[in-house]
Amino acid sequence: MDKGEMRDEARRLRVDPGLSRSQLMKIFGVSNGTLTDWLRGIEPPEWTRRPNAKDGLRREAADLREAGWSINDIAAKLGVAKSTAFRWVGHVPLDPDAERAQEKREPAEKRIAGRWDDYRTDRDRLQVEVWDAAAREVGHLSDRDVLLMGAVAYWCEGAKSKPWARRDRLVFINSDPGLLALHLRFLQLGGYRLDELSYRVSIHETADPVMAADWWADTLAIPRDAFQKPTIKSHDPKTVRHNVGDDYHGCLTIAAPKSRKFYWRMEGVVKAVVQEASSAYRDPGPGR
Repeated sequence: MDKGEMRDEARRLRVDPGLSRSQLMKIFGVSNGTLTDWLRGIEPPEWTRRPNAKDGLRREAADLREAGWSINDIAAKLGVAKSTAFRWVGHVPLDPDAERAQEKREPAEKRIAGRWDDYRTDRDRLQVEVWDAAAREVGHLSDRDVLLMGAVAYWCEGAKSKPWARRDRLVFINSDPGLLALHLRFLQLGGYRLDELSYRVSIHETADPVMAADWWADTLAIPRDAFQKPTIKSHDPKTVRHNVGDDYHGCLTIAAPKSRKFYWRMEGVVKAVVQEASSAYRDPGPGR
């Protein structure tokens, strides 16, 4: 019998038939310290207990702990030291769902929420002020501005050609209506009409692809009959998804036909923007 098996057997014998510590040490040939470690969390048999004036308090402490009382509350309720209360019931885990634990938690949560309300109000107000200032700073966008932003946005989010897989074609997928609207304007500057483009919804199988397509068509003012068969994402039970509910519409893919030259133009714009921006901080000239 290995030590693990000896420990399990000692714990069983302590409960039934309720052997004393001296009997167990004799049976297993272990020290008092080892046996103490083995029996941690097991109450001694009733027949081994010595009469104690605090036995009643100890039983009450056990009942309170089962009802969800904390060590501090038990000590205050029974008029004993916290160390004593811990020695009596510290081995009993506190049930967070117990009525007492919930009663203690709810006021604390309300106090914390109250302290954060003013902070959130000030934070949201400041955020709106920063947004408004940024909008004034942006002002009116020219076609050139949209061309630059659209190219950079595509380079960040769109499908790109690789040396080992040349696909010089503009295919853009995203879930942000604003970014998709920017891309549509970018394509219009390239000479495309909205009815020349193809659209495809990519959405989780638990959602409604038809309703999602209707939503995208209405939100972006694009032709509903230009939508292709949706791409359905299979459900993975291990994944905790947060993009659920009525505001989940999946992603929208926008593909531009015969877009090889415009794809190259996008690449050229991005290269020029990167070169200009990087040279500005590497070698700032006068007035910069």
